[in-house]
Amino acid sequence: MAEIGKVIACEGDQVRLILKRREACGKCRACTTGLTEKDMEMKARNLCGAKVGDRVEVSIEQTNFLKAVIIMYGIPLLVFFAGILIGYYGGIYMKVANPNITSIILGVFLTALTYFVIHKNEKRWSNGQFLPSAVKIADEEETENKE
Repeated sequence: MAEIGKVIACEGDQVRLILKRREACGKCRACTTGLTEKDMEMKARNLCGAKVGDRVEVSIEQTNFLKAVIIMYGIPLLVFFAGILIGYYGGIYMKVANPNITSIILGVFLTALTYFVIHKNEKRWSNGQFLPSAVKIADEEETENKE
């Protein structure tokens, strides 16, 4: 999964890039900082010695991408369903008038708590392993084909 991005800043062994948002990204805007809906900004390891203004090929290892997807979507989904089950059967056990409401509230609360824990521990867990890499400086031909 390689994309072409333009280097806008160098920060030690990392670069800050602007990439064109692809259709697969949707409009979640998780990685943007006030850019247009067609652009996104991200950091990447600078493995190719890129400088400001260079266009680089950016990629992320497939296994790290899948781990990130599981952490950001799989775990909260499982916690949501667990919260629903615990809330429903806990509501029945405690003889709540409507255990459906209890289950939804607990499911949403635990999901929000899970996202908070993931966000709070993001730097400690990742150690940069989920950071994409700028692997090579792109030719003019590659840049035109990707855009």
